[in-house]
Amino acid sequence: MSLLRKRVIRIVVDVGLLVGFGAEFITREGPDYDLHSWIGIVLIPMVAVHLASNWRWVVSAVRRRSAHPEWPLARFNAVFSVMTTICIVSGFPLWFEWIEGGLLSTVHTVTGFVAIILALSHLWRNRGRLNSLLRRTSPAV
Repeated sequence: MSLLRKRVIRIVVDVGLLVGFGAEFITREGPDYDLHSWIGIVLIPMVAVHLASNWRWVVSAVRRRSAHPEWPLARFNAVFSVMTTICIVSGFPLWFEWIEGGLLSTVHTVTGFVAIILALSHLWRNRGRLNSLLRRTSPAV
């Protein structure tokens, strides 16, 4: 696969994640709850592709820890990943109606809100990389 195609895929996945997290927030209550659940299901492979496309950076940061120039960003991303994982895992029993509301619903809601806030912060903290990807994929004028 060409380098340009990989960059385009990364941009599409990143924008898809942004739109997906926004749609999750908008559809979290009311008659659109089934849509909320399906959007969450679609986000799972998108998150996996995003992680896979950044895996070398993740491994490098974890191996070098505090010696890595972006170790604070790596720690932030780890917290974001944990919140997103808890949100996803707590959503399945609610979706399948194995458990009704209660503490699990609160955990799902709180971690969802935190994950959305962290997603926006993640985008902001990585805006330089996104701009770089966009500049390299734009046709020369």
